[in-house]
Amino acid sequence: MSEIIAAARRVLHSPAFKLCLIGFLIVLLLLPMVLAGALVSEREDRARGVRSDVARVWGQPQNVNGPFLVVPYTVKVEAKDGDKRVETIVERRAVFTPETLEMTAKSASQVLHRGIYTVNVYTANVTLAGRFAKPDMSLVVSDPHTVRWNDAILVLGLSDVSGLKAAASVKIDQTQDIDFAPSIGIAGVEANGIHARLTGMTAAAPGTVNTALKEFAFQTSLTFTGSGQLSFAPAARETKVTMTSDWPSPSFSGAFLPTDRNVINTGFTAAWRIPHLARSVPQAWDGNNQGIERLQPYMFGVSYYQPVEFYDLVNRSVKYSVLFIAAAFMAVFLLEVQSARRVHWVQYLFTGFALTFFYVLLLSLAEHVGFGWSYLIASAATGGMLAVYVSRALGSATAGLAMAATFALLYGILYLILRLEDYALLAGALLGFAGLTVLMFATLRIDWSGNQQRSTALE
Repeated sequence: MSEIIAAARRVLHSPAFKLCLIGFLIVLLLLPMVLAGALVSEREDRARGVRSDVARVWGQPQNVNGPFLVVPYTVKVEAKDGDKRVETIVERRAVFTPETLEMTAKSASQVLHRGIYTVNVYTANVTLAGRFAKPDMSLVVSDPHTVRWNDAILVLGLSDVSGLKAAASVKIDQTQDIDFAPSIGIAGVEANGIHARLTGMTAAAPGTVNTALKEFAFQTSLTFTGSGQLSFAPAARETKVTMTSDWPSPSFSGAFLPTDRNVINTGFTAAWRIPHLARSVPQAWDGNNQGIERLQPYMFGVSYYQPVEFYDLVNRSVKYSVLFIAAAFMAVFLLEVQSARRVHWVQYLFTGFALTFFYVLLLSLAEHVGFGWSYLIASAATGGMLAVYVSRALGSATAGLAMAATFALLYGILYLILRLEDYALLAGALLGFAGLTVLMFATLRIDWSGNQQRSTALE
């Protein structure tokens, strides 16, 4: 019986059992790490909600769509009413796109503050100039009953019209100015935008089928505010867009990338040139079947990207927490097996809680002083405190200095991994492999079973 008790005691005091216990503690610490990750997500959602509230007042992501020429017309439709054929007149709308369209956009970014949160917004000035060809109704309908050229309108889509900051008008053929009116001017259509009635451009009598609208040029400018994104639609047979901004880190998004771009620390310039063959949209169509939103899948533009959003960085650091805690525990374990004193499993647990609380410190400080300073303060406080704790637990100042160096190395490597962005996974994998290699060879001569201690005692 005594031999069984001695064997059990030997197993309980063996390095192998201590290593298994450390592994169990790491798994146990996954719960507070999940809670820390949930806290990061909750704070990020709150910040996102603040940004949405500010965007609703300042301006949502803006999509500039158009302009389009919309012409109402009627067709005869035959229907059966019992044995009789009844002929009715139905009104429809023809949508024509420009032959050419050149857009010049300039945006100035701005940072707004609400409480501890910051919101990046912009003010944009967009000039649109182009030309419409002579409208050909045969592209839309073969036999219209009437064409109401006098009621033709110019439609310009804008996703958030509340962001408009000045009245706008369109200049026709450099001679006639027509003021824009609210909405896109088409009943029953929910798309957002503005419109201008082209009254006076034709002398055609009501019911005239042959067009009195000729080819015409247009030019207009819009000033509006927005946030997050600015996109354009390739509305014309040939669409050209030139954009300049002071935003230093753009993310070009959408269906088309710029043909030319230049990104520097003080902003960027970009240019797009898109032919109509690059989009599956005709030059004219029946607006009752598909509206101006049919160009939505072909939008392109710029997202005002923030590459170092600290919530993302904190969240990514939490993902490396298991690897980080395991590396710290292994450092303590290696110091323990070389020391005459032993570290109790409760002390390992306290160490793990301190390492977990590092992420709470990091998050709370980052919301006030930024990620860089918060990381320096949180890592110095956590690493320094744990180095002193391990030194007192093992009764060795050398062990404390070794732990301080270990934490400095670990926190430094973690910071570099977080800043690498695209190579973070590769760097984390290499760090984990290197740590495992060091652990394997550093413990190569350890008597995991504890038999060597038993034989020494017998002698």
